[in-house]
Formats: sequence, structure tokens, C-alpha cells
Amino acid sequence: MRAPSKRRPRARKARSPRLTYVEDRGAVYDAPLQVVWDFMEDETFHPRAHSAVVRNFQEKALSDVTTLLSYEKRNEGRWEKLTCRMTIISPAVRIQEDLDGEYAGSKTVFLYTPRGERTVVDVFGYAQSSELSPAEIRRDRKKTWGNAYSEDLPWFRRFAEQHPSVKSKRR
Repeated sequence: MRAPSKRRPRARKARSPRLTYVEDRGAVYDAPLQVVWDFMEDETFHPRAHSAVVRNFQEKALSDVTTLLSYEKRNEGRWEKLTCRMTIISPAVRIQEDLDGEYAGSKTVFLYTPRGERTVVDVFGYAQSSELSPAEIRRDRKKTWGNAYSEDLPWFRRFAEQHPSVKSKRR
């Protein structure tokens, strides 16, 4: 029989990265909710908005509201393959769950709120990264969401100009 060790047990490193709450509220699209929602689901205009940073989309329906998306995203000059699960409850919310990559395990909610002839999009969620501090996660997520909004706007305006509900109001 061995005598008990007098050494302290080693502190274990946490196996899972910390969750960091991130929000970015108040992005505004100058169109009613249905026009914004139609743009988000459009297979021509919306994908073009992000073609410089995202490519090779593949979708697999998991249910009536949930799709598995795989794609490549440009990250610091190289393309990385990513997968996420997207749950869409039209026209109110999209929920994205990152399944791999730097943010695997992160969950993001995109909430669409009508404000008359405008639509407000609030983005919030819990992000985790084994490589970044909470402050870096917040900075990176907000930058990513801000870039996506900036990429959307010119294509959204083109889409909205030809949308049937907008054309009928001009007459």
C-alpha cells in the first residue's frame, strides 16, 4: 500500500471554450418586413451580396424549418470549409448554430422586427472560440455582422426596387 501523495492535484484546463454573449442591435433595412424576408430567402440577389467572402453553398433540408448548410468562407486570405444548422421561422427569426470552424458551438439569433415601412434586425447570441478572448470574440462577431450588413445593402436595394410590393406602391 502506497502512502497518499502530498502533492496538490494539477488544475485541469477547461475542455470547452467559454461562452461569450454578443449582441448587435438596430440594423435597419428601408423596406417592410416581407421585402426583407424575401431578400434573405432569394437565391440570386442575397448570395451575390456575399460572393467575395462566401462560396460553394450546399444545403440539405433536415426538417420543414431547419437546413444544414455547408460552404467555404474566406478567412485571412484562405478559404475554410464551414458547416452550420440554420433554423428559420418566417418571417420573424433565423437561428444559426455553427457546427465547426473557429466558432463551433456558437449560436446566433437574427430577429426581424417590422417598424412601419422599415425593418429592424437585431443580432444576438452566445459565441465560443478556443482561440479568442471574450473581448476578441465580441469584436470579431460585431465586425462580421457589420460587414454582412454592409455587403447586403447595395444588393438589397436592387432587390427591393424590383420587388412586386414596392413596384405596386410606385404606381
